[in-house]
Amino acid sequence: MDKFNQIMKEMSEMKVEDRIKEVAKKKEICICNGCLTYNQCARDNKELLYCSLGKSSACITKEIGCICPSCPITEQMGLENEFFCTRGSEKEQRAM
Repeated sequence: MDKFNQIMKEMSEMKVEDRIKEVAKKKEICICNGCLTYNQCARDNKELLYCSLGKSSACITKEIGCICPSCPITEQMGLENEFFCTRGSEKEQRAM
């Protein structure tokens, strides 16, 4: 099992409140707000952590650049994809 799938398995076994805390910790180190693709609408709606939570609900529709590969979460979670804000979470992209 690769790193990403191991982390997903561990998170699925956590209590809901522990999973919420883990997501909050990851949001603190998320660098989405420094990306050229990240826009004012996403800022206003406090959208972050697309790699885990999925693509932007309505704010981000155009890919301008991607800094996902340089995000600390990419290494921590063993992510292989990018442009999570427009293409979906790591899990969603792996399923395609």
